[in-house]
Formats: sequence, C-alpha cells, structure tokens
Amino acid sequence: MNTYTEEEKQQADIIFNETLGKVNLGFDPEILNVLDDPESSEQQRDDIKKKLSQDIVAHLILLANSAYLGNITAGKAATFAAVIMRLGTIYIKIFIIGFGLLALAKDERSRALLAKSFSAAVVGKLLAEQLNWNKEYVQRVEVCCLFLEIGKILLFLYENMQETTLAADFIDRYHLFMAQKIVEKFKLPDYIGRSVFCVFGDTSLNYNHNSMSTEGAVMMAYATVNYIFSREHRLVVRSPMPSAVDDLGLTPGKAIYNYLTALSMSSSYLKIVAERDKGERS
Repeated sequence: MNTYTEEEKQQADIIFNETLGKVNLGFDPEILNVLDDPESSEQQRDDIKKKLSQDIVAHLILLANSAYLGNITAGKAATFAAVIMRLGTIYIKIFIIGFGLLALAKDERSRALLAKSFSAAVVGKLLAEQLNWNKEYVQRVEVCCLFLEIGKILLFLYENMQETTLAADFIDRYHLFMAQKIVEKFKLPDYIGRSVFCVFGDTSLNYNHNSMSTEGAVMMAYATVNYIFSREHRLVVRSPMPSAVDDLGLTPGKAIYNYLTALSMSSSYLKIVAERDKGERS
C-alpha cells in the first residue's frame, strides 16, 4: 500500500480543499445524512428526490427498474424510497458523487474514466455472481468498481478549475489518496478504499481461505476492462441480443446495454456483438 509523507499529505489537502471544499456537486449534503440514518423514515427517503437534479433521479429510477439488477419480476419502483431500497444507500451515494464530479469536470477524459468504471462494475457483478456470492458481496464488488477512477476525476477537475496541468506521474500517485479522502468525507465503507489501493497500489491478488476477496474480484474485473479498453477504447461484449421480430425481448446483451445506458454511459463506449443464444435452435 502506498505511503505518503507529511508534505505530500499537505499538498493533497490543498488540492482536495480547492475542489470539493469549494464546489457544489449538485445535491444537498443533508441527503447523505438521511441515507446514513437507518432510522430515517420512508417519507424522508422519498423526499431525497426533491434535493437531487432531475437527471440524477431519472437515471437512478432507470437503474432500480433495470432487469439487469434482477428486478424484472418485482415491477416498477413505486416511490423513490423503493429505489433506495433496491439499489442500496452506498450505491446511491457513489452514483450521485460520481455524477456530480463528472458534471463539473466536463471533459472527455473524465467521461472515458467513468465509462471504464461503469464497465468494470458490469464485469465485476457478473464475476461475483458466477462465484455464487450472496447479494451483499456482489454489490460490494459492483460499487467498488464504480468508485475506482473517482480520484483521477477529482484531479482533472482541479486542473480545469486552476487552469493548470498536473504531471501524469503525479496523477498516478495522488489519485489513490484523493479517493481515500473522498471515502472519509462522505463516510463510505472502508472496503471501497481498500479496493482502490488493491487495484492501483498493490501488485498481488488477495486470495485466502479458499475464496476470492472483494478486492481480488474488483482487481480482476478492472484488469479485464482495462485490457479491452486499451485495444478497443470501449467495452466490447459478445452476448445474445433480441431478434428483429422481438426487439423488446430481454437477453443478457440487452440487459447489459440497458444497465450501462441507465448509468448514463455514452453508446460510443459500448459495443454489443450479437451472438446466437446457445439455447436457440439452429
């Protein structure tokens, strides 16, 4: 795990305070208190939608109703409180923080990084499900992948605000520390920070007691997506898609497409190569 000198920590504090200390991420901070409070009422949780941008609310509702999340038989979420129940408070927090930073950064580098994180979330979720992990740990992998590049996006925001350019090696080293400070500021679980350091600051695969760790699954998902992006500059998935005569049908490829679209990922970063379902007759 990377260590930082006191001078480095002070420099990181300056950057952090010049960005998240001064900007408005587009949501009322009281939202986070309501999400963190297990005793908050259903009405309080439903009222959160009034304190978020309509764009964020729309994407979260799409995600909650996505068949990719296993809710196709549950019907539409009737209230925003139901959306929170389906997605989980940690997922909601990471999405609104990431979406807020992206809206402020407004550059293609940040969009590309978020696209890579969204893609890793898909691969990580599929991997954890194939390992037969329970829902809690599947979502841990998913939210950690969503968070992976957020420290870099914060540094890109700093560059835009200060009209300066940070050295590439500076960004590679400091984005880990920025991610950890975001974890602390927004009271996110420690396992998220550990996963970021495992992917970018470690050179080993965490495996013990005959099982893969959350950090190990996140590392494998990110490595897979990073390799695909390095060659294709987008996520390429080979998966069954609906037929021309049943374009409303749900297939694995369509479910992945719906999920990434709900996450606001640009179609330029996604390509689904349609393949015949093995269950279909030739």
